Amino acid sequence: MSNCENILKNLSILYAEDEDSIREMLKDVLKNDFKKFITAKDGVEALSKFKESKFDIVITDIEMPKMDGLALASEIKKISKNTPVILLTAYSEKERLFKAIDVGITKYLVKPFAPDKLIDIICEIAKKELELDKKLKLNENLYYDKIKKDVFTNDGKRVHLTKKELQFLELLIKNRNRVVTLEEIENIIWSDEAFSEAALRALVKRVRQKTSKELIKNFPGVGYRLEIKK
Repeated sequence: MSNCENILKNLSILYAEDEDSIREMLKDVLKNDFKKFITAKDGVEALSKFKESKFDIVITDIEMPKMDGLALASEIKKISKNTPVILLTAYSEKERLFKAIDVGITKYLVKPFAPDKLIDIICEIAKKELELDKKLKLNENLYYDKIKKDVFTNDGKRVHLTKKELQFLELLIKNRNRVVTLEEIENIIWSDEAFSEAALRALVKRVRQKTSKELIKNFPGVGYRLEIKK
């Protein structure tokens, strides 16, 4: 776990579990290992918190009232396709696990489990899927620091992006192998306010001015994609 400590300290975790004793126990054990460890007592509360704030990884029990773990994972994937979801289950039935694969669960863990086992899985996901131990080169002059979660020039100067500009760029970075659709951008970046394509175009223009004109490619009527120059 020691090589992973710095990575964990930069992670925001959302943990959904309806059993109070298990939820509070795991929170007490793990809360100091992460930047943020937020809990929810059911799927509805978890989905609400996910929409309100940014989380790197979601951990959810499969059996919960109001909205179960599979339904929660499905809703989260509609909002943020690449957010890893760890499913906690006491079940081993093939049908449930097949459904979890269809939903896009990153990993499942059978209960009961030791907290260290969960830490190992989170660390593995962070290194493999989130690449939090790397700096991403955007072009010959700029890079994105996944630890500091900010954009810098090669000589270490921070590029001053607003919260929304950085959020938009991070969305493209996380989905850099594909076009991020207008619907996804609206759901994630404009989740709490009215969306318009004019406002999005203005946002893209500002990000290009502060970074590079070639960094973001427009696919008219579809969305945007990050164009990383190797």
